[in-house]
Amino acid sequence: MIYETAIIGREVFLGKNISIGAYSLLEDGVKINDNAKIRSHVILRSGSIIEKNVTVDSFAVIGGEPQDLSFDWTKKSGVIIGQNTVIREHVTVHRATIEDGNTIVGADCLLMACSHVGHDCVVGKNVILANCALLGGFVTVGDHCFIGGGSSLHQHVRVGEYVILGGYSASSLDLPPYTTSADRSGVVGLNLIGLRRAGFKRETIGELKECFSAMYGTSGKHRERAETLIKTGKFHSTEAVKFLEFFAADSKRGIAPRRAKRMEPSQSFDFGSES
Repeated sequence: MIYETAIIGREVFLGKNISIGAYSLLEDGVKINDNAKIRSHVILRSGSIIEKNVTVDSFAVIGGEPQDLSFDWTKKSGVIIGQNTVIREHVTVHRATIEDGNTIVGADCLLMACSHVGHDCVVGKNVILANCALLGGFVTVGDHCFIGGGSSLHQHVRVGEYVILGGYSASSLDLPPYTTSADRSGVVGLNLIGLRRAGFKRETIGELKECFSAMYGTSGKHRERAETLIKTGKFHSTEAVKFLEFFAADSKRGIAPRRAKRMEPSQSFDFGSES
């Protein structure tokens, strides 16, 4: 169903069984795939691609111009929203700054009200951005992450998979996979509750504990230590290797250090087995 007050531009692709609410604006070149729901007063800028079964709630703006003073507005770029993702009220997702590039939000994500995804970000699948969570430009967020309400990530920060960033936190440093973070640019520990509830094997969690202790238990250069541990072949689980490879990879921001403060049990989050 398409309301008569909706405004639809030229060369817009509309899939099967979609709905477009009153006063929504679809600019030229927008693509909306099957079973998508576009509520009232939504703005989809040129170059936006909405995959199957996506819901975009009122007053969201997808594909807006990057907040980059040096951006050349004549460049063509866009946004891709993965299938089954839900975008709530007042969410903003900005298009890429790179020619023919895309800001990407993966499948099965939930972007809660007033959250923001900056230009050139890549957000994995099954990611939750709580209310007012903010991602700066070029941020990458791995699968199954939870970014707490009111939290923010500095541009070019990397966040590994299964990371929890507590509410009202901020990080200008990379957050390794399978960890929890709180306050400012600090790792609290492994996300043990989330890993267990997501069905990770005891042996895998044991290897992650050993890797975490190896990387954070002593001082020195993280990258060299990670490369050495990888070469030994001591760790067999995919997750343990991913953890070490995160430290060994190039980083523009550096790796967040361990902080003494720990989350209270009431501050823990659960990804659930279905994710």
